[in-house]
Amino acid sequence: MEAPRKRASAAAGVLLVFAAATVPGFAEEGDVARAAAFSSSQSQAGEPASLAEQYLSRLAKKSRHNRNLAGGTTMGLGALGIAGGLAIASEEDVWSAWEGGSLALMGGVFVVTGGVALVLKSPAERAYDKIRPLDDPGQRQRACADALADLSKKGRKNRILGGAIMGAMAIGLAVASDEEDGGAALLSALIFGAPAVYLLAVKSLPEKTYQAYLEESRVKSSPGLILGFGPRGGFRVGLSLDF
Repeated sequence: MEAPRKRASAAAGVLLVFAAATVPGFAEEGDVARAAAFSSSQSQAGEPASLAEQYLSRLAKKSRHNRNLAGGTTMGLGALGIAGGLAIASEEDVWSAWEGGSLALMGGVFVVTGGVALVLKSPAERAYDKIRPLDDPGQRQRACADALADLSKKGRKNRILGGAIMGAMAIGLAVASDEEDGGAALLSALIFGAPAVYLLAVKSLPEKTYQAYLEESRVKSSPGLILGFGPRGGFRVGLSLDF
């Protein structure tokens, strides 16, 4: 029984890597506050992009990068899982056949999941694609701001829901475990518990982007005091306001 237990631990370790790869939020770290410093794209009318569009454009590009990275990594790990599962299943005992088949099946699921992630655009990409054809600068700016707010709300909802589900699964596995398989149950609980804690504690990329946009838009809209000397020795005081 010692060899099967070691193989089960190895398989659980692989599944841990798989589980981490399915949480795109792990790869969403980035300095979204630098979005406004990004080179401003040009609208169809030739006007510089608004602040909201700069942030939405940056969010769409970052989301596409994360989607491709997560999809490719998941497909690669899935292929490894299939190969490892088939190798384990080739051994002549019932336990190996069950264990190898389960691992190969999990690998197949990850290959399909990764392929879907590479094909389907993220919500941020789809939102920006709908807004880009708009010609009116004011309408375009409002649409971008609304899209940022909506993506942030949905990102928070999905993050909390996903964290709650994974946390409940981790607690269920820990409670249902017994002394004989305590180590495997603890590892399984960790597989679901670690992402749950991360999801509940760390804001999603759309949330961070929208927060950064709100902070900078408040700075942009606040009046500034201008002091200077005028002609013939006079002194001037004025207010400036960026729109």
